[in-house]
Amino acid sequence: MKPGDLLKECLFPFTSATVLMAIIGFGGLFWVAYAGKILGLWLAFILVPAVIRYAVYLLEARAHGKETLVAGIEIFNIADNFWGLFPLILLSGFAWLEWFLVTNVSPLLAALVLGVFFLVYPASLAVLGITRSPLASVNPKMMYRMIVACGVDYVWIPVVLFLLLALAALVVSSGQPTLIVIVIALYIFFLMFTLTGAVLSANEIAAQVGIEAPLEKSPETLQGDLLAERQRIANHAYGFISRGNRDGGFNHIRQWLASETDLDGAVLWFFNEMMRWEKKDPALFFGQECLAHFLHHERDAMALKLVSRCLHEDPQWLPKSEDRQHAIELAQRFGRDDLLRSLQR
Repeated sequence: MKPGDLLKECLFPFTSATVLMAIIGFGGLFWVAYAGKILGLWLAFILVPAVIRYAVYLLEARAHGKETLVAGIEIFNIADNFWGLFPLILLSGFAWLEWFLVTNVSPLLAALVLGVFFLVYPASLAVLGITRSPLASVNPKMMYRMIVACGVDYVWIPVVLFLLLALAALVVSSGQPTLIVIVIALYIFFLMFTLTGAVLSANEIAAQVGIEAPLEKSPETLQGDLLAERQRIANHAYGFISRGNRDGGFNHIRQWLASETDLDGAVLWFFNEMMRWEKKDPALFFGQECLAHFLHHERDAMALKLVSRCLHEDPQWLPKSEDRQHAIELAQRFGRDDLLRSLQR
């Protein structure tokens, strides 16, 4: 990784609009929690797992060269993607160990353990980001292989974090406002994950590291995982669209659809999911794309059913201009006079 690339990655949490929004949003909420005293502890209890899960999502996106996602409401669901909370378990265990060493053994030993932790924790995060396996992320063999695969670039992660933490300590000691301190802490925390992901991406680790194949999942588990991922994508798309960024929301869905094996089922699933939203305009817009897909692949029954559903929701709905004649001919062929009257108006 060249110095220019390293600088760019260090600034990424501020140059990425989605990550910057997350830092500002979470920072404000943590400031409220800090000001709330006892009641603030409950808010912090909700916020910390959400921040950890979002940071893991950032690492995963950076490692695979994907677009960083908006921090949506689903990250507050503790039951969703529990593997994403594993870094919190490691941090909590390490914090207890440091407390024990400082109070009962030796502060010097605690400092040594802290240094070792700084060196190997990014490797644990890297393994977790690629395998989504908490057990693999604490496997010394896997962490060693990850460090070797990243090469010299890996060294930049603990070095940058150490320098930034030292700088942050100076800022805190200078008596800066609490909100500023919280924003700096979130920046450093997110940077640990995004920089780790960037190093993985720069060295193409996902393709190079031979991760042992996990036990095969049952068809029911695979289907459940697929539906959960689709729901996550739909939730993020809703976040984009509800904020007025319709192109961003639909591009997010299209990017996911490009990886689907059952494209017909996936397209229909997202359409049905959008029809559950309070505002149906996005679903009707997406319905035009769905119809184009079904017509192109000669899914006649699915196409007619989709047209009927859209017209039932909005009698003024029409296919795209280039698909309208095809839809009319299809309705004529199947004797759907009810659809013809609407399509030919």
